[in-house]
Amino acid sequence: MTSAAMRFSIPATAESQVRQLVAATNARASLHHLSPYDLDVSAPFLADYRDIDGHPIGQRPTVTVTISGDIPRHQGWTVIARLDHDAEGETITSLFPGLPEEDAQAARQHRAIENFCHGCAVARHRTATYLARHENGQMKQLGTTCVEPYTGLPIKGLEALWRFGTLKDSDWDGDEGGIPADLRIPVAEVLRVTAAIVKLEGRFYSRSEQWKDTLPTADGVEAYFFDRKATPEWKGAIDGEPDARTTAAAVRAWAIEGHGSLSDYRHKVGQLAKGETVNPRHLPTLVSAIAGWYRDQEKEATERAAQNSKPQGTVGERITTTATVTTVIELEGRTYGYHTQRRRLVKFQDPSGNVFVWFSSAADVPGNGDEVELTGTVKDHSIYGETAQTVLTRCRVAAREPVAA
Repeated sequence: MTSAAMRFSIPATAESQVRQLVAATNARASLHHLSPYDLDVSAPFLADYRDIDGHPIGQRPTVTVTISGDIPRHQGWTVIARLDHDAEGETITSLFPGLPEEDAQAARQHRAIENFCHGCAVARHRTATYLARHENGQMKQLGTTCVEPYTGLPIKGLEALWRFGTLKDSDWDGDEGGIPADLRIPVAEVLRVTAAIVKLEGRFYSRSEQWKDTLPTADGVEAYFFDRKATPEWKGAIDGEPDARTTAAAVRAWAIEGHGSLSDYRHKVGQLAKGETVNPRHLPTLVSAIAGWYRDQEKEATERAAQNSKPQGTVGERITTTATVTTVIELEGRTYGYHTQRRRLVKFQDPSGNVFVWFSSAADVPGNGDEVELTGTVKDHSIYGETAQTVLTRCRVAAREPVAA
């Protein structure tokens, strides 16, 4: 007997389907007294997944399938190929699955005769014939009804086993198209692309800021990996950002530090960052880690600068300075009859690191991170922790005018 071995890879999600197909094929072949084929499936591993243009965009859990068995043979005869004849006179040769190279080469070199059968020698219209080869090298082209009488091999059983040859190229994801549900994207690549986009855009944009007519950073990352319309120039600019990998590594380390945190968000981001790959549906969460990292970087810089904070002005003096809002804290409101006055603690820091505090009852206050021109009356000088603070009252806050280039 000549053995056949077919080895190919399929998505891990298709393993049960392949097992069912092999079992059904073996069952049908056994009805015609043909030996069943063995199936071996490897442990899952991650393999590159390529889009329709052949570009690798991620990985997916994959298994290697090996189907092996004895190629049917009777009295020295083996059916080695099926010859499909189309209406235009062309012949398409399909080799029997797992055929040894010697037989495969003989089938490729054989010159088919349209509508002819060596078994019955009757010339009539046939859509398919079969090529049989004897162990002595003799070749016969046979019609469907002549295969079994001439070779002793059941044609229906052979056609069942022929299904094994179609498994390798089957579409295991169906006809839905799009991104496979089990696709995995390398975490390091997601963070690299995120860091590059943030650098090119100048800041991180959340999806809640879509009203600003800006592309959210998470959408930009998804477009880089999945949008076929993304221009090579745009992707090239992202790939050419020199500091992206360094920033991505720092963001990942920051995220992993938060794994196990009491904060659900920090824990989830840390869990995603610890993995080598991430599911596309979790991209927005992982991408947002860079915003958290930048906030922590700014907070640390602010705290370092605050160590140099000194009291400013004298009590009762009216002072003006440019500053950045570092903290906005909602305080318990004051109730006057049926009216409750809203109160907030606003902290500012000037370029020298000096800290200013304003207990505001104003209707509107600047937001965290805003750069403003601050004018207020010095009410007190205090120490909070180890930081010197200048407490202001009756403040006027104006948006800082941009400096002309």
